[in-house]
Amino acid sequence: MKKMLATLLAAALLLSAFAGCGGNNNSSASTASSGNEGSSSASSAAATESSVSETGEKDFSTQDPYTVKLLIPGDAKTEACQEISEAATAILKEKFNTTLDIMRVGFGSYPDQVNLMLSSGEKLDLMYNNRDIFVSAVNNGQIVAMDEYLPEYGPDILSEIPEERWATTSLKGQKYALPANKEIAVSWGFSCVKEMADATGVDYSNIKTEDDLVPLLQAVKDKYPDVWPVVPGGGAMTIMNTEDNLGGDLGSLIDCTNPDDLTVVNYYASDYYKEVVERRFDWVQKGFIPPDSSSTSDTSATQIAAGRGFGQFCNTKPGIEVEQKRSTTKDMLVFTLTPVYTTTNRVDILWYIAHNSEQPGRAIQVLNELYINPELENICINGVEGKYYEFVDKENNIIAYPEGVDGTTSGYPAYPWAWPNEFLSFVWDGDPADIWSNTAAWNESAIVSPATGYTWDNANVLNQVTAVRNVKNKYENALATGSIDPAEALPAFLKELEEAGGNDIIAEKQRQLDEWLASK
Repeated sequence: MKKMLATLLAAALLLSAFAGCGGNNNSSASTASSGNEGSSSASSAAATESSVSETGEKDFSTQDPYTVKLLIPGDAKTEACQEISEAATAILKEKFNTTLDIMRVGFGSYPDQVNLMLSSGEKLDLMYNNRDIFVSAVNNGQIVAMDEYLPEYGPDILSEIPEERWATTSLKGQKYALPANKEIAVSWGFSCVKEMADATGVDYSNIKTEDDLVPLLQAVKDKYPDVWPVVPGGGAMTIMNTEDNLGGDLGSLIDCTNPDDLTVVNYYASDYYKEVVERRFDWVQKGFIPPDSSSTSDTSATQIAAGRGFGQFCNTKPGIEVEQKRSTTKDMLVFTLTPVYTTTNRVDILWYIAHNSEQPGRAIQVLNELYINPELENICINGVEGKYYEFVDKENNIIAYPEGVDGTTSGYPAYPWAWPNEFLSFVWDGDPADIWSNTAAWNESAIVSPATGYTWDNANVLNQVTAVRNVKNKYENALATGSIDPAEALPAFLKELEEAGGNDIIAEKQRQLDEWLASK
């Protein structure tokens, strides 16, 4: 199955070089974190020595014991993380003499937890994060280059991931992150509770834009006065667009579906952004969006499941309806409101080796096994059979929650897209059995940004990047959720971006993009 799925994805990647939540719970299998032997660089090499088996293959089971601490977002109970860590360890212990300690943190708190662990020096080996931190994490020395460890400890990921995809997670000639094997195209839309939408009597069959949602949202507000028509996730709200932010920080192609415009601009100064944030503020005044949206930590799924929300802005992809039903417990409608496209940073879920890993090679070893071993990957994604899921069709690997369990009560919600290789995941009941091949085909259908293949390096403007990031943190979510009036806040936002050195970043990014284009 692994080879077939890898082949499908590789085919998709020939045409294209390349998920919204919130929460607060921090969960870790802390009892599994003991047993590390040798934390210094000097002892690291000795601790990873292996013997050679009779077949001539390396026997990594003779390595010194080591615990790999893995950090990933998503609410989960501590006891669930411990149970699943122990199940995964049973596999890793036999092959590598390695213990796995899974720590899950709610989406809303995850960025702060990552920053805390990276800056404090607390032990951390493997971590999920999105594309946004990539360049700064490299230039700040927060993540470890993988190249010296991949041939010995990650030979499968080194050979199975196409070089053009590795290129999207490389900087200064070195590989710094493993790109998750998942959908690599994107489109944006709005999802909502089907039963409530049907009950309004509104014909929603022709909804194509954000403005088209207004009659449905008004009808929901009128019929269900105690339900918010649109809810945020973790204090944020997606803005649907076809922007390519060219690897993060400030400076974007405003519409990457237009191959003729390669001008780097301040997206927040665009007419489109102004129109969206003005609309969101207006929707707050109309009672469509909670006025305190930017300060809530609840996930949109939690609010919808609890009957407090009707819909949310979201990404769309094959199987999104079933994925959202698992988290909200309700049948969901999804309206796709943008084209399907790829950008320079649509390889957006990355796995990093933290700089405070005591033995990066051992972390790579676990990452490699997660990528190729369906048994291990499914334990980490879906939990333990019989408690967190059960088979409804074992021949086709179709699973569902056990009776009496759902995505809000399982204690370990499944987020296949967040792990290294969702194409190895069992298929949840309701999705087609061929969802992963459908996803590969969907990737192939995407409009490709003309900047795909370009890699942004912010080393020359790190001070400005930090200052701009602080300004964005002050305004971005509040504007996107309609929590502040753009008539006053947007001019202030733009002024502070300029004062923070935003124009320097844009000019540097344009320079690098022009050089890359000239070299093609």
